[in-house]
Amino acid sequence: MKSALALIGLLSVAPSAWAGCAGDCSRQETAEIATSWSGDAKAPTRLILSSSSHAHGGQVWIALEMNIAEGWFVYADAQREQAGPRLEWSGSSNLAAPVMRWPKPEIIRLDGKDVAVYRGHAILPVAIAPLQPEGDIRIGLRLSYAVCGEVCRPGYAVHSISILAAPAPVTAGAAEQAERIAEALARAESGE
Repeated sequence: MKSALALIGLLSVAPSAWAGCAGDCSRQETAEIATSWSGDAKAPTRLILSSSSHAHGGQVWIALEMNIAEGWFVYADAQREQAGPRLEWSGSSNLAAPVMRWPKPEIIRLDGKDVAVYRGHAILPVAIAPLQPEGDIRIGLRLSYAVCGEVCRPGYAVHSISILAAPAPVTAGAAEQAERIAEALARAESGE
């Protein structure tokens, strides 16, 4: 919960950083805060950002958002025999090792076994930071996951988005996403 509150606290500071924007400020106004939906039609995914800037070296919370259709699920546990989401970041540049905070999955009984799954709407928080504080981060994510319902099938998605080094305004959309990421982070940290 403390980290989630810290994230929200950072958002209230970010606009003051924008006030001193030097350089190409118009570039920051058009920065993206989410990728397009991609992946399996029954469980599309996208990346959402809490901010379009890492403000010269700061940590930024992003999240993998999944919109899983009614009656379908995505395996959640990559450490066991089920095929949980696998995130491959090798298409990225200036990205330090991302840190996932897995929300507690739902446990269902399937073929006599307990399995961990995500259903409905899931947000999986990820802490990221740049290797070089003065450079933009380019995220290039390849995602594979198992989508099950009437049948089980592999899901694949590719997402790319940039996070600017220079301070950028916190838009209403980014603030809303930051709040959703903070809520998911609080649930992950509390084990809910």
